Amino acid sequence: MYPYIRTAKSFLVDSFRTKISLTDTHISYLICWPWDIDMWGELNNGRALSLFDLGRHGFSLRAGLFSGYFRHKIHMPVAGVSVRYRHRIISFRRLEMRTRIIFHDERFLYFEQVVLLKDGRCAIQSLIRVAVVENAKLLCPKDAAKKVLGINLKLMRCPDWVKQWIKAEEQRSWPPELSK
Repeated sequence: MYPYIRTAKSFLVDSFRTKISLTDTHISYLICWPWDIDMWGELNNGRALSLFDLGRHGFSLRAGLFSGYFRHKIHMPVAGVSVRYRHRIISFRRLEMRTRIIFHDERFLYFEQVVLLKDGRCAIQSLIRVAVVENAKLLCPKDAAKKVLGINLKLMRCPDWVKQWIKAEEQRSWPPELSK
């Protein structure tokens, strides 16, 4: 089940935190609860994706993007994900999540989100491609930033690993070839 109570708490806490810009990093803290784990006793990979939602919601709230969601009826669905899991996260572990926009192009925003253990080791890293949609049509992130925040979105250098992922995604067949 989706973590609705945790989401509400996150919105409440983040609404009182200082505002950030689109180039800043949003830092949030969480605990891996027993209901977040799988049968192997570690953070469930599906729950990790839900927790990444919370990080992006906090980033969006603090950066002023949520006002645009309601005023302009703009929303930001996930359009692609790549996740690396490197260290086990077990119940009652305190975690730090860092969320930032690492790149944008004419179609998407690319968020990098990392989950750090108490000792500073990175347990999970994700690259999440997000579309900006208005009235069921894709909106260029630059246009969305201008419309919602009244700012010009600055060009960002695309890290090589992100560039390679974008290229790999472009080469995937869509719709997928299904076996019979």
